[in-house]
Amino acid sequence: MKFEFGYAERQPDTPLVRVGDRLLPQRIDVVLPGDGSQPRFTARLEVVGGIPQCREIAIASVEGGREVKQLDLRGIGIAEMVEEVFALFATRVIFEGEGHITAVKEIGEKAHVETLRMIADARKGKGARKITPEFLAEVARVYKDNAGKSPTVAVQRSFNVSPRMAGNYIRRARDLGMLPEVTDGRRRT
Repeated sequence: MKFEFGYAERQPDTPLVRVGDRLLPQRIDVVLPGDGSQPRFTARLEVVGGIPQCREIAIASVEGGREVKQLDLRGIGIAEMVEEVFALFATRVIFEGEGHITAVKEIGEKAHVETLRMIADARKGKGARKITPEFLAEVARVYKDNAGKSPTVAVQRSFNVSPRMAGNYIRRARDLGMLPEVTDGRRRT
């Protein structure tokens, strides 16, 4: 997420938590203050159970500003925001012993990409996801909610999976009759 204006901050009393070989703040607050042409955006990011997550988002019109529009909601890439913001605050553990941890802030593109990958992997979780009828019903709901505007990409982003895995989820939902069959990538009428 590009911060051309706004900020992300860790409160001084926020503890650091270990995620893989990195230390991350347990909580980060993101604020894009908005102006007359753009609403105010705030987010609360937290590490819960070792997984960096977005726990709250608020979008509000500013004094004298325009209303909140669908465009504002579409512009939020939650997974990207969580990964990018936590990567900005991450430090890598280089030594651990006798109750002490030494961590350093790494700089450079390679270090940033490695940190992003580590955070994305932590967010994906461990092991295979249980594919239940309830889970496939949720896949079908996301797909239908985004019909006509890249529904497979919406499934991919909603469940933080690859395009191939999103396609597998969609196929399984179709096999259970939760979604209609498609021809040439388009829904049948």
